[in-house]
Amino acid sequence: MEITSKLVKQLRDKTNAGMMDCKKALQECGGDIDKAVDWLRQKGLMTARKRAGRATREGLVLTAQSPDGKKAAIVELNTETDFVAKMDSFKNITESIADFLINCSSPPADVEACLAGVCPKCGKTFGEIIQSAVGTTGENMKLRRFKLIAAKDDGLVHAYVHAGGRLAVLVNLTVGKPGEEADLLAHNIAMHVAAANPAAVQIKDLPQAVVDKEKAIFEVKAEAEAEEKVQKARKNNVPENKLPKKDMIKGKMI
Repeated sequence: MEITSKLVKQLRDKTNAGMMDCKKALQECGGDIDKAVDWLRQKGLMTARKRAGRATREGLVLTAQSPDGKKAAIVELNTETDFVAKMDSFKNITESIADFLINCSSPPADVEACLAGVCPKCGKTFGEIIQSAVGTTGENMKLRRFKLIAAKDDGLVHAYVHAGGRLAVLVNLTVGKPGEEADLLAHNIAMHVAAANPAAVQIKDLPQAVVDKEKAIFEVKAEAEAEEKVQKARKNNVPENKLPKKDMIKGKMI
């Protein structure tokens, strides 16, 4: 039976599923609308499409690292509630995507390409796995972003996950001599990044507008702290000629 655009639209209007999903369902069911509806429900696609627009404010950020320490991936998968984000099944999907990135011969260029990747454990694409999970949990899920980095011959990559998957860091470090000391240094840097959330490794890597803005904020803060020290000295009856100099105080702070 020919699957016409009109037939696809009828199924779409009835289920709110995607156009391509509706077309595939009709092809699988010989053009039978009722059977196609059941097919979509079985695949979890109808439920997934209905929830596709709902906000995903919770989730996990997890990492994977190759045994030789030369490659690491970081993945953020979002969902609607913290309850689902803590489920083992949700964690397993996130870990599977990270493992896939580590082991794939041709890294995906973007999120869509990553979703089209096939999970070696089950033979399904990650897009299909996520849609199935949406049908099971009743919550929208989205692969928000990922990053894969590889170290040079004289380097290593370290992956660090903080606060149970709420925050994760990858560090790409060039070292003269691999070993426990280099691993510890990379780990300490990763923890520092997690705590401080720096915008760049060096000031020269920052846009000048960002530098100027932060400098202006710091100068106002330094001026206020300098004035506070002067007023405190006056309260302690320090002679005017021995009061702290604001420029000196600000200079030391800068």
